[in-house]
Amino acid sequence: MPLSIVILIAMTVVVAALAGYRKMIARNEDDNIHMMDPDGQIMAEQKQMAASLARIDRIGIAVTVATAVYGVALLASSLYQNFAHPNIQ
Repeated sequence: MPLSIVILIAMTVVVAALAGYRKMIARNEDDNIHMMDPDGQIMAEQKQMAASLARIDRIGIAVTVATAVYGVALLASSLYQNFAHPNIQ
């Protein structure tokens, strides 16, 4: 298997792992608004969870875009090689 395909598969696995990690972290998220929290502890936990999820989302988006761009570039390169030199394998 060519190295470029292995790299694409590895990048795809990283994207899937990040999605699973985000889902695991978000399982403990509290979506309710706590207006009567006297000491503000619940709101602080919610802010920390939101910041953590936002950080994971930024990384996930960047890795997903990089994987998609790499995959499209790999496809374009393969198509160009097949059309430019159809007899060479």
